[in-house]
Amino acid sequence: MLFRSDLVAARGADTARATLNIRLVSTVARAPAPAPEPLPRKPENLPTSLADTIAALNARIDSLRTQLVRNDPIGVVQLGQASAADTDLTIIGRPTTGGTYKWFFTPGTIVPLIAREAGFARVRLDNDLDVFVGAGDIKEVPPGTTVPRRTTSNMRVRGSASGVDVVIPIGSRAPYFVEEGDRSIAITLYGVRGNTDIVNYAASDSMVRTVEWSQLSEDRARVTVNLRAAPYGYLVLWENNAIVLKLRGRPAIDVARPLAGLTIAVDPGHPPIGATGPTGLYEAQATLPIGVWLKRILEERGATVVMTRTTDAPVALGDRPIIARRANVHAFVSIHLNALPDGVNPFLNPGTGTYFFRTHSEPLAREVQRGMVSQMGLKDLGVNYDNLAVVRGTWYPAVLCEGAFIMMPDQEAALRMPEFQERYARGVADGIENYFRTLATRAP
Repeated sequence: MLFRSDLVAARGADTARATLNIRLVSTVARAPAPAPEPLPRKPENLPTSLADTIAALNARIDSLRTQLVRNDPIGVVQLGQASAADTDLTIIGRPTTGGTYKWFFTPGTIVPLIAREAGFARVRLDNDLDVFVGAGDIKEVPPGTTVPRRTTSNMRVRGSASGVDVVIPIGSRAPYFVEEGDRSIAITLYGVRGNTDIVNYAASDSMVRTVEWSQLSEDRARVTVNLRAAPYGYLVLWENNAIVLKLRGRPAIDVARPLAGLTIAVDPGHPPIGATGPTGLYEAQATLPIGVWLKRILEERGATVVMTRTTDAPVALGDRPIIARRANVHAFVSIHLNALPDGVNPFLNPGTGTYFFRTHSEPLAREVQRGMVSQMGLKDLGVNYDNLAVVRGTWYPAVLCEGAFIMMPDQEAALRMPEFQERYARGVADGIENYFRTLATRAP
């Protein structure tokens, strides 16, 4: 359907005209709109004030045109199957098809469907943001289903066995995004209007200072929880028509024996997949004995250890952080060995590196990196932020260690030796112990 608009700007005897043809996209055929006719730009020989007026009109027309040609939803879908409140299931959102994992949604969230593209579905979180989810992650809903109107109401902070819960009633599940600050956690809620009047604080709470909310756009709200100390661990769950942010309190730590009474998850990386050294040493064959050494050393220092695997049998990547969370561990460490892609010279920069994803895991990553470099004496490749599956957990600090390069002949040979395996493990154990010692002395 084509509409024509005639715009007239006049100042005194001076007049300028512009004609705008607007074509609306059919919501049935989903055909792309043809390129609109170019608009006249700043006319010549006009007073400056009138020319500026016309330029402002042109800018406004461009904005309206962008809104008119934007894709409309072709339906409504549910992200995954709605499940129990306490679940490790999550739906992953990406900025592009096949792109980086960025958003994590509670199963059962209702969103508009914009398009289907080669194994992915493009869904709308709010008026300003579309993301991509796997085609298998969307579920059809009954005809006539609409996206719920979500509004925050009065919030409360309550005590829990593990720390403190912040309860945010919104009526129905909403897409969200969590950001950690030095002493805060902020939850951005998409497709949500803020309308909180009262925030009730638990009388015994010593973790939360204040809870604030702001309306970032017409249908995007943010709740910021200001803390008295840096976050240690958290979970976002759906419970009784509310998003619940569970904040985990620090464990009780004996500075003289920091690991006593703590539970640590040790994850010997792979199988499945994994790298192979030049003489055939498979990564999973080397990481398991290192993990066994690490278990022994941590237990000698008073910790309880949960192993994600103890045999050569494969353990799914996604199951490893679930094992750790269900065991309520205080830290998670994944043991790996590095390699480089084909065609890259491995002799240029081999060494030791540590990886983390969540901000609250960064201090553990730095301590573990120091411990490994000190024990193994390899080149310090530093600490790296990386979006890796096993370190995405939020309930505990989590890191992944690439202690040595299995593709280097000398390092592969060392990895076959129990002495070097023990040094790798001892470096990790030293880092974990130093992290908790520092945590105990850090101001609350």
